[in-house]
Amino acid sequence: MQAPSFPPRDDAGIPLLTEVLDLPQPARKAEPAPLPPAPSWPVAAPAAAPAATPGPDDEDGIEALRAAILQDLLDRVEPLLKTRMRASLEVAAARALEDIAYNLREELGRLVDEAVQKELIRRAAVESKPLSPR
Repeated sequence: MQAPSFPPRDDAGIPLLTEVLDLPQPARKAEPAPLPPAPSWPVAAPAAAPAATPGPDDEDGIEALRAAILQDLLDRVEPLLKTRMRASLEVAAARALEDIAYNLREELGRLVDEAVQKELIRRAAVESKPLSPR
């Protein structure tokens, strides 16, 4: 079975999945201050926290984290999308202008040919018309 052949990629609006994106890095938050050195005397280990069952507070926290990640992703992707959309619109506008110019040339050529043909018919009619006696 022969592998399908695809047309060459000439549309700037279609990114490749392997394309390396140059996105601005997200702003980093200030790192917390380092902890003081551990005491040299024995310290009891903190009690293990009981296994938390997801509750309404946890769901709110998860939703807040989800919203923050989504906002960060949108902030990073939006400039890229705007650039790609602008490039795609420029390509589409250039193609549309080329089509309009081509169609206009074709229509003007047709109108000129029609006008020339009418003029030749008119001239032939005038030349073949016998002169009327006065």
